[in-house]
Amino acid sequence: MRQLSPYQGTIQVVQKNGSRAMSVDGVDWQTQIKRKGARFSTRGIWRSDGSGDLEEDELCGSFIQDLKNAPELPFPFADKLELWLLDSQSQMPMALVSSMLDRETAPRINDVHWQATLADDYSFVAPSLGRASAALSTTLTHRDILQRCIQAVAGLRPQAQWFRRDEQGGGFGLNGCRIDDHLEGRQLTAQQFPELLLRQQWPHDEETALVRDYHAWRSPWLLTHSDISDETRDWLEHAACNHPQQLFRARKLLPKVINKEMLKKAWVAMAIRRSNTAML
Repeated sequence: MRQLSPYQGTIQVVQKNGSRAMSVDGVDWQTQIKRKGARFSTRGIWRSDGSGDLEEDELCGSFIQDLKNAPELPFPFADKLELWLLDSQSQMPMALVSSMLDRETAPRINDVHWQATLADDYSFVAPSLGRASAALSTTLTHRDILQRCIQAVAGLRPQAQWFRRDEQGGGFGLNGCRIDDHLEGRQLTAQQFPELLLRQQWPHDEETALVRDYHAWRSPWLLTHSDISDETRDWLEHAACNHPQQLFRARKLLPKVINKEMLKKAWVAMAIRRSNTAML
């Protein structure tokens, strides 16, 4: 599943008989056991090399075997129900807001707001902005500029719609927030959805460059997506080499690699750096 609102990469999930394990890197698996009702309690971290702190007791013994026998990573995406913020003029999908496991009816929403980062995360820096941001405000971050760009196109009363995506990448329109009745039941093709988190082409070059910078910043985790073209994947791989720590963490979750030698060198360099740091 993707971690959205805002985007924080993907998470792999193994669930069976009241136990589940979740991992953002395919290495550390946080295990949970269902208690009374629908509540889960955390038990510990499981790692395939045995270095985790999960104890193999009556509750976890059989589940540990399930983890050892789990299918090869990465798992296919299961969050086929997607909530898209719409362009106020064209009413076409513009920004991915949320996703969830498929269900018969999508949840009702009263308001929608797209966020570039977590509330306390100001680390996004867009090279394309350069000196332009300095003329705006000393308190206006690059994250703020991107969010204002999205908000301007979404309009004062943002609209959003749930879509059930199919195996070909198309989507069937469901209910949403402030959408016109005739939009429910519409069928869009894969080409009518943004390939990444945000629409990649914008009316002004500055906006297009800003969105490209944002995708480059998120590139290591976007590479864990399976429904992207080879051309896009090639660009994301080059961009991800500028974020070696995140790229190293995502290494087990990549469904495909275009530049194998380039990424291998980046992973080896990061592994050496981590080893040297651990020895200090």
